[in-house]
Amino acid sequence: MVNNMNNTSNTSTSSYSYLQYKNKVTGLASGMDIDSLMEKLMKAESAQMEKLQQQKQKYEWKRDAYREVNTSLSAFEKGIFDNYGLSKNWAAKNVTSTSTAISATANSNAAGNLTITEATVATAGQKVSSGATLADLSFSATNGTFTYKIDGQEKSIAYSKTDTFDSLAKKLNATGDFEVTVTNGSNGATINTKIKKNIEATGNNATFLNKLGLRDGTGPVSKSVSGKLAFTESTTMSELGLTDGGEFTIKAINEQGTYTEKTIKYSATDKISDVMSRINGSGVGVTALAANGKLSLSANSTGTGAEGSIKVSADGNKLFEKLGLADATGKVAEGTNGSMVVNGVKMESTSNKYNVSGYTVNVTNNIAATDAPAKISSTTETKTIVDKVKEFITTYNGLIEDLNKRVSQKKNLSYQPLTDAQKAELKDDEIKKWEDKAKEGLLKSDATLNKVLSDMRSTLSNYGSGSEDMLAKIGITTSKTWTDNGKLELDEDKLTKALEEDSNIVSRIFVGDKENNREGIIASLRTTAQNAVKNIEKTAGKASSAEDSYTLGKNLKDVNTKIDDWKDRLKGIEERYWKQFAAMEAAIQKANSQSSIFTQ
Repeated sequence: MVNNMNNTSNTSTSSYSYLQYKNKVTGLASGMDIDSLMEKLMKAESAQMEKLQQQKQKYEWKRDAYREVNTSLSAFEKGIFDNYGLSKNWAAKNVTSTSTAISATANSNAAGNLTITEATVATAGQKVSSGATLADLSFSATNGTFTYKIDGQEKSIAYSKTDTFDSLAKKLNATGDFEVTVTNGSNGATINTKIKKNIEATGNNATFLNKLGLRDGTGPVSKSVSGKLAFTESTTMSELGLTDGGEFTIKAINEQGTYTEKTIKYSATDKISDVMSRINGSGVGVTALAANGKLSLSANSTGTGAEGSIKVSADGNKLFEKLGLADATGKVAEGTNGSMVVNGVKMESTSNKYNVSGYTVNVTNNIAATDAPAKISSTTETKTIVDKVKEFITTYNGLIEDLNKRVSQKKNLSYQPLTDAQKAELKDDEIKKWEDKAKEGLLKSDATLNKVLSDMRSTLSNYGSGSEDMLAKIGITTSKTWTDNGKLELDEDKLTKALEEDSNIVSRIFVGDKENNREGIIASLRTTAQNAVKNIEKTAGKASSAEDSYTLGKNLKDVNTKIDDWKDRLKGIEERYWKQFAAMEAAIQKANSQSSIFTQ
């Protein structure tokens, strides 16, 4: 069977034909319109197949209708969990803090007031290393001591050739006798040293000053000396003497106060910047920087642990010691834990966040014992909770209304699925109007949907049985109008009063009551909806389902087989008719030829 339908967006412009072939017999001898006769014959022969095609269309419409219900049920159960099934959904608390050093939020269980008399901010560990070392100024000894005198008083400074310009500057400045600054650049570093007082230094001590560009003298002198950077971000591992490459393990404290650990490998041709990038991308929780002759490793989380906030191990090449980022034990940085004294009780944490009596407290600045305490309190935002309950009821009633409409809508028996021939005679908008009518009542009195409605009503009516936390207590009841078929109604005054007496009652009912091991109404409704989805999928499957895995799919497969059989059968019938008409034409033509002999 060939469908010659060629609809435009508004109307069908070509006719439909039941014929596989046209004009096989012209009808010249008989004078008959054989094409027209064949159309009528094949239309009659195709009646049974068209009924099968209409049945196929009904199966497809019913399958799609079921899947629409499943889409609604899935959206419903996911939506109610996200919007009403979590404690945070009902944490409608207005929290106040008397101090800018403390901020707080409250969940639905927050109760009482908090007074914070002391607080210390937790810090993240960080280590910064500069590339220029005393070795760049030709200090050949592994370590040494610089000794000098001021007004006969002897002072000394211990140093190592691995000291950086930065670390030496700190040692010199700590004496109060020197004023030292260090400037790092991409091509080198400069140490600027000024003697603030008259000093005496002889022998090797004078040599120390000489290498810093200074002489022991009788007055303050300002000198500077440049040293080659021991490394830059472009320095390769081989240039650091690591010609075979290597690996190391780095660990850092995380938000939970435990460690995250990663192993990182490098080759001889890798640059320092490459290694820093791998640390950043490892997810270990460390931010690594290499720029302007300095390296920096910073923990992403605050606090410290037994091994510091950042530690390197299995560093056989001592890469991090060479870079001045770790000590001999592998420790890189040490953060600090935070603490606070709340209502007289001291609490410690690796982070600046504390969970106390339903409050989440964030410490942003230190509070000393001599400072004014921070006071935190909360009040329930009753109107917000009432509005959210109303929102839930609107969502639930929308689903119930849709399901009720589907199971109560009457079938319109006057409108059957259109055949291809009928569609060819109609405009597109006429086809749509007809099919909308034909789809009415597809799920009329459907047992599966009626069970969903029944289970929903049962879930709500039975919830909280044997306890005080029943829906009726917060003003939620089922409509007494029978046509509403299970819709919910809300008594706002009753809900408001219940919240004023017990601010947590709505959260307990919707989210659950852990103390009494009772799940919330949202979890119960989700289970009901999820079970319904599974049951419907047995009948209608889903987009990715194979046809033979669900009931309607098996029906479709069966009817398609029958339609294909009919198409083959109709082709044979049409061939027989054409042969019969051809034989008739041949007989008439022969008779005409014979009669013409007698008329000559």
